[in-house]
Amino acid sequence: MLTGIVFVVALFASATLSQAASVNSYISAHHISHVKVTKQLWGGFPHYKYRHGKGKPEGVVVHETGNPSSTIFNEIAYMKKNYRNAFVHSFVDSKHIINIASTNYLCWGVGYPGNARFVQFEQVEMHSKASFAHEVENAAYYTAYILHEYHLKPNDAVYDGKGTVWSHGAVAKYLGGSDHTDPKGYYKNAGKKYFHQAYTMSQFYKLVLKNYHQLS
Repeated sequence: MLTGIVFVVALFASATLSQAASVNSYISAHHISHVKVTKQLWGGFPHYKYRHGKGKPEGVVVHETGNPSSTIFNEIAYMKKNYRNAFVHSFVDSKHIINIASTNYLCWGVGYPGNARFVQFEQVEMHSKASFAHEVENAAYYTAYILHEYHLKPNDAVYDGKGTVWSHGAVAKYLGGSDHTDPKGYYKNAGKKYFHQAYTMSQFYKLVLKNYHQLS
């Protein structure tokens, strides 16, 4: 009887550990790969140079929309209608990486002074384990893709305000311009919900590095 109990406990523990596997491990184990970047540049966005000139961004800012009920196409349509208030370069979900504004020019996503420095993209909120993992892989690839495209070296800026890979929260903390904290909350909540542990920008950065090295 005791042997049976131990066996059941071991099975339960194994299942729990499997469920709690990190997002990055899940992506690796399931051979999840990124989609291609789709360019759907809209001519209505303004073209203002970065602080060092056209085609000279200094890094990438990772956002999330904060809207649990929207889709990538709804977000893009809304942004085109309201770009005078804010707009980003690209949108990412589990199946798409859509570039809508030229990354050679700045966008209006984090306020001053970050807008004049960074390429910026939004992640649409996903609602399943697999879709969140696919989105994170797409987001990490796109971050690495932009760094590679503009000859920028990966450097995590989230914890010291110095580098090329930023969250919106890090920009707000170290440079100002807004009081936003994304994508920290989304990563934390989705990680706990689908993988039984919070996902972090530190883990995301490791995924960026993996993709960057594959591009180099």
